[in-house]
Amino acid sequence: MFNQLYVELKTEMASAAVGGLPTEGDIREQMLHMWIHWLRWATSCPEKRRTLALLGVSDDITLESRQTASQMTAGVAKILERSRENGPMRDAPLGFVAALTNALAEATIDFIIRDPANADKHGMAGFEALWRIVA
Repeated sequence: MFNQLYVELKTEMASAAVGGLPTEGDIREQMLHMWIHWLRWATSCPEKRRTLALLGVSDDITLESRQTASQMTAGVAKILERSRENGPMRDAPLGFVAALTNALAEATIDFIIRDPANADKHGMAGFEALWRIVA
């Protein structure tokens, strides 16, 4: 049951992040779209975010479930891959870049939740930091 929930939540988060992605836009525009929609999902579904975070560090989640979730988040990985292809993170393992991106997103989400009046400001500050890291 935990494994199924983990895959479902990862899929939901990834679908929210890349849903409606501007296919004609440049990579920065696509990355910003993904970022904004990821933050929106996480801040509007805090219980799902917490559950996903707990399941992500659980020993009960199997390698098979993690691999399935990875396949479901392939759209997010593709955007990360494209955004870093000429940047300082181009030679870093994609998993490392994804972990940095997630850590920055988590910090940004925490600030948005604590200070919703400045949600847009925090969201853009987090994105600009991410863009400087990867691109």
